[in-house]
Amino acid sequence: MGKTLTSRLPDDMAKKIEEIAEIEKLDKSSVIRRLLDKGIIQWTEEFALKLYQDGEVSLGRAAEISSLSIWEFLDKLAEKKIPLNYDADDFINDVKTVDKLLDEK
Repeated sequence: MGKTLTSRLPDDMAKKIEEIAEIEKLDKSSVIRRLLDKGIIQWTEEFALKLYQDGEVSLGRAAEISSLSIWEFLDKLAEKKIPLNYDADDFINDVKTVDKLLDEK
């Protein structure tokens, strides 16, 4: 099933969870799981964006960390106005790779 974790919440946060549960017609545990899921996804995407922006990981690795496709990750980069870490040497290497692949056909 899963692991049980406990946490003490501030009163205002607990009240918001109760309000959401009432609106969504869900139990509080389901609301907390949904909110955590959204928060974890958001954190993971932001973490991958930061790693990529800082040059610590490649585009492919950052997309993998964020659980997004490369195309989705490129969209996120554009949304956040983060430039591609791609220079002339990268382009030359990509062209050589494509040439090599075409020669193999």
